[in-house]
Amino acid sequence: MAALFATAAVSAGCGSTPESAEPAPHLAARVLQSRLDQSIGSIRVQITNEGAEPVHVDDLVLHAPPFPDTASEDDSVIRPERRIDFRADYREPTCSGATPTPAPATAEVVADGRRVQVDVEDSQDVLRRLLALHCSRQRLAEVVTVSLGRSWTPEPAGDALLGTVELHRVGSGPAVTLERLSGSVSYGVEPVRPAQPVATLAAGEDTVSVPVRARAKRCEPHARAEDKKKYDFPMWFGLAGAQEAINVELHADLGLRTALELLCDALVDSGVES
Repeated sequence: MAALFATAAVSAGCGSTPESAEPAPHLAARVLQSRLDQSIGSIRVQITNEGAEPVHVDDLVLHAPPFPDTASEDDSVIRPERRIDFRADYREPTCSGATPTPAPATAEVVADGRRVQVDVEDSQDVLRRLLALHCSRQRLAEVVTVSLGRSWTPEPAGDALLGTVELHRVGSGPAVTLERLSGSVSYGVEPVRPAQPVATLAAGEDTVSVPVRARAKRCEPHARAEDKKKYDFPMWFGLAGAQEAINVELHADLGLRTALELLCDALVDSGVES
């Protein structure tokens, strides 16, 4: 679990009204992102009550430019020295420059009916990594679209599917390379013809179709039930100007999902798991 730890206290008197002489709640925050959070495009803002009295938090908005503001619908009372997670979805950032940098983040919290600000320190570069990931994907999408092919056929032995990864140029630009590809916990995907790089869409070339093979890997009931991203297949692409390979996840459509499930059923029926 990646953690962004904040030891920021609420500014003295911030959010207080003239009618209230009570001190503002003393809060700290950190942002967490688990594998589940990643799969559903969310983060969790963990608020810690560092004061001596319970605090009722009924609204939270995370300001983390250049990401759009994101709000949590959670509502909770936080006892002293306790912490509560508030889940919020985040959306695509506004990207500019080769190495975009996130602005200082703050959490705007409605605590005990008062609106207060908590400064957030990006001590483990969580927001920076998210920004770099999404902006690199945006740069790649300006040059090429990447998708799983529509046609998948069983191999003669019946233990694998043959299909393709499709690269289609959408704008002029440099060569794009498919550096490597991977599968999920339940299903593996590999190139039919291993190479390094796996494939190249040359500058001026419109399309490349990369033959790949999909196999069932783990098909026991708990693996099939708990693998939240079993139909998502990570791939890494090279693009001129990118400091490192750009990670993209391709999602299987309904037809491919059905075919993959049949592979798992056959593997379970055979009593053999790879």
